[in-house]
Amino acid sequence: MEPAQRTRWIQLGVLGVILVGVVYFVLIPSLSTPSIPAGPVAPAGGRTQAKAGIRPIDVRLDALGKAVPEGDPTAARRNPFRMGAATPPPAPEGTVAARGPAKPVTPIVPIGPPQPPPPPPIPYRFIGVLSGVPGQGRIAVLTDGRTVVHGTVNAVIEGRYRIVQIGEESLQIEHADGRGRQTIRLLGQ
Repeated sequence: MEPAQRTRWIQLGVLGVILVGVVYFVLIPSLSTPSIPAGPVAPAGGRTQAKAGIRPIDVRLDALGKAVPEGDPTAARRNPFRMGAATPPPAPEGTVAARGPAKPVTPIVPIGPPQPPPPPPIPYRFIGVLSGVPGQGRIAVLTDGRTVVHGTVNAVIEGRYRIVQIGEESLQIEHADGRGRQTIRLLGQ
């Protein structure tokens, strides 16, 4: 058998399988499912509905409007998209809520004069320590992103900040007037 002829037989076989599948899925379910007549139709051939095996469907349209029974207090107030308990039902008109009398709310009033605002943060970063300089001790090297400054313990930087302590991995610095002490860690760690 030639390859071209073999290809045709394979194509015919696949087409036959597809045709059998379509017949099975389209025609067989429609033959086994009974059709329900829409309205009062006389049965064909004089047979009654009971003999044909079809039961009439009882649809009560008045019950569709009442999806929630009147006596169920929680069904209409539950929200499936929120966590927690359902919202309590509103109190019927003319009744007093059982919560008790309302308590007056006292506002919180600060006592004394208003507090001064906290000092602004110190804009420097600690970038290194120079040690071994004769007569100087340890020297801290700081930067604010534009300039590099340095100083020893108790040195005042730019007239606004005073270095309190220089450590190996951190530096304590405060405003020159003694408020707002801040610890700055060494960069790169």
